[in-house]
Amino acid sequence: MIQFGPLMFALALATSAQAQVQGVMLDDPVPLPTFTFHDENGQTYASSDLTDQWTLVMIGFLTCPDVCPFTLGNLEAAVAETGMRVRPDNVPKVWFLSVDPDRDAEYISEYGPFFHPDFRSMTGTRENIDAFVEISDGYYRLMPPDADGAYDVQHTSAVSVIAPDGTLRAKLQPPFDPGLTAEFLARLQITYRKGLFQ
Repeated sequence: MIQFGPLMFALALATSAQAQVQGVMLDDPVPLPTFTFHDENGQTYASSDLTDQWTLVMIGFLTCPDVCPFTLGNLEAAVAETGMRVRPDNVPKVWFLSVDPDRDAEYISEYGPFFHPDFRSMTGTRENIDAFVEISDGYYRLMPPDADGAYDVQHTSAVSVIAPDGTLRAKLQPPFDPGLTAEFLARLQITYRKGLFQ
C-alpha cells in the first residue's frame, strides 16, 4: 500500500502568495473521445460519465513529489469555494487520471480520496490514456529508467474543465487562487447556460 505521508499532505495544503486564476475558456468546445478508465476495485469511469455534471480532470502519477499533490490540494480549496457560488448539482467533480498504470494500477483508487472523499482517481490502457491526453492538449513522458529500474514521469499540470455536455470547455493552470478560480468556474457555467439558449 502506498502511504501518503505528512510531507505530501503539507505540499497539498501549501498556497502560493502569487497564486491566481490562470484559466482559459476555449473558443470552441472540444468533443471528448470515447474512453473507459478503471481502478483496482473494478470501478469504471467512462466518457459517458462526464455528462450531466461539471468535471475537473488532471493527469499525473502517484509518486509525483510536488505537482500532483499541490494541484489536488489547490483543487480541493477551489471546489469548496465554487460550492459557495453555484448550485450543489453544479459543484465540479474531480478526476485524477494516472498516466503510469504499470506502477499505479494496484493502488490508484486511494489517491483521490486522500485529498477529498469525493475525488476519484483512475488509470486505464495506454490507448485510452493517450486519447484523453491528446484531446486535452496535454502531454506526458515516461523518462528512461535508472540502473534500478526507477523512472520519473514528466507531465502537464493543466486541469481540463469538462462541461455537462461532455465537451472540454476550459483549462486551468496551477497555482490558482481558490476564490478567483471559483469565480472563473461560476462565470464559465453562466456562459455555458447562455449558450444553450442561443
